[in-house]
Amino acid sequence: MNLADVKRVGVVGAGTMGHGIAINFALAGYPVLISDVTEAVLKGSTARIRSALDLFVEEGLISMRRADDAFSLITGTTLEVLAPQCDFITEAIVDRSSDKRALFNQLDALCSPQTILASNTSSLVLSDFGSDVKRQDKIVLTHYFAPPHIVPGVEVAKGPGTSDETYDLTCDLMTAARKVPIRLKMERPGYLLNTVQRALGQAATDLWAEGMASAEDIELGIISTFGFRMPHEGPMKHYDLAGLWRWPEDVRGSWASANEQMKQRLANGKPWFIDPDRFDEALEARDREYARRLKALYWPETLD
Repeated sequence: MNLADVKRVGVVGAGTMGHGIAINFALAGYPVLISDVTEAVLKGSTARIRSALDLFVEEGLISMRRADDAFSLITGTTLEVLAPQCDFITEAIVDRSSDKRALFNQLDALCSPQTILASNTSSLVLSDFGSDVKRQDKIVLTHYFAPPHIVPGVEVAKGPGTSDETYDLTCDLMTAARKVPIRLKMERPGYLLNTVQRALGQAATDLWAEGMASAEDIELGIISTFGFRMPHEGPMKHYDLAGLWRWPEDVRGSWASANEQMKQRLANGKPWFIDPDRFDEALEARDREYARRLKALYWPETLD
């Protein structure tokens, strides 16, 4: 199975995440079937989908024609109708292992053999709730971030039996839907980005509880400092641009204490993303991007 074989997409769970996931695929031109436990939930989902598409039009992201086309591609239905007709199905139900296990087993029985089953779980692992599924080579994680029709990144991870074909096709499908696939090499509760985000949240709330700063100033500090930088760089590229890889060992101190792999990398003077011989060029490119963001967010008028 390859990307061209994906003709129709299914989304099970039409709530906060499901309706946004459906929008992504519809905007990419895929007919989408979406189901939930009650007709009332589906009706509410339809209204949210229309509202989200209208917002995209108002913000100049898509034309009204594109919004109408996408809306027409999304159809609410039952699980029994959805399952046999879809080539790729994403579940976005409550993050409860027993519920996901029951759904995956039901989809396994109802779907055609080539259908790929994806989970949007943010904390559970496929090797748990997907362990009874017969098509082990065709189950995969696609973890979206709220709101899923706006946030570009999607974590993609294998279960123990997921085939390379399924994994690569899923990443290609994310790209086709104008998402950014983040390829994970293993499964673990919380996966990559929720683990990082949780560490940040824990540190922030601990410091707030200690009286370091008010909640307002903690938020302001994050947004106006490393939050300001992060559209351009994550922590590893930031270390590159800070020149950590060329600091003297005694100055690096605690920066290098996290693990032996990082200590060794820094000892060898190896940045992750930049050419050491073009360090100044990398800094200038960063500063130009920062300056544009500064103007857009904080300095709307040119200073005389």
